[in-house]
Parts: sequence; C-alpha cells; structure tokens
Amino acid sequence: MKYAGFSLLFLLLGTLIYCTCRQDVIFLLPLQGSELLEAIKIDIHYNGNPLIYFFLFCLPDVLWYLALLLLQLAFFEKDNLVSKIFLIVVIVLPFAMEFLQKFHLLSGTFDALDILFYSLFLILFLWIERKNLFCV
Repeated sequence: MKYAGFSLLFLLLGTLIYCTCRQDVIFLLPLQGSELLEAIKIDIHYNGNPLIYFFLFCLPDVLWYLALLLLQLAFFEKDNLVSKIFLIVVIVLPFAMEFLQKFHLLSGTFDALDILFYSLFLILFLWIERKNLFCV
C-alpha cells in the first residue's frame, strides 16, 4: 500500500498549492470568499519567473497526475486486461483534458507546459515502474 500512501501525499501537496496560491480553481468555488480560504491565502505573483510559474501552475497538476498514476498502480495487475486498459486511460486522461481545454470543450486554460511536464513525469514514472508494469 506504499503506492496509495504516496498517492495521497501527492494529492494533498497539489491541493495545498491550490488552496493557498490558486484559489480560483473550480473545486474551490463553494469555498470562495470564506474565512478559511482567506486565512490560508498566499499571494504570489510570478511576474514572468519560470520557476514560480512552474510552482503555481504546473506542479499542482503534475502532483495530481502522479497521485492518479500511483493510485492506479496500487491496484494494477500485470496479467489483467481490464487493469491494463485502466492504466492506459489513466495515462491519457490529463493529456486529453488539456486538449479538450484547448478546443474549448472543457472549461479551463490549455497550457502546453502542462503537457511537457506530464510527459516528463510520465516517462520517469514508466521508467521507474517498468518492472511492475511490463513483462521484463
């Protein structure tokens, strides 16, 4: 269950960034203007700084993606077709969501850097977990 634990950790870290620095995201709409969000709000302006941009806009999405990948891996069975299909869906999901945003079929803002970082972290994930995922 180490995968599930790391999944929860990454999910919480990504959520923490959203709750403190990006309170305009859709899942926080019910809490907008609340004393809780105001109390934990951190105003960070990236002013073109690529590291701050990564921290505010890419990292929370990547952390959520890693959480999804790790959670799926906790239940992955190498010899199970449904498990393999689910892995493919999990791998493709954030990329599909970004492109749906690009074509205004899903609310949100398309970010090519999200695609880049999803790809980098996916490659790293697949390389680290290659023995668990593939017959090698």
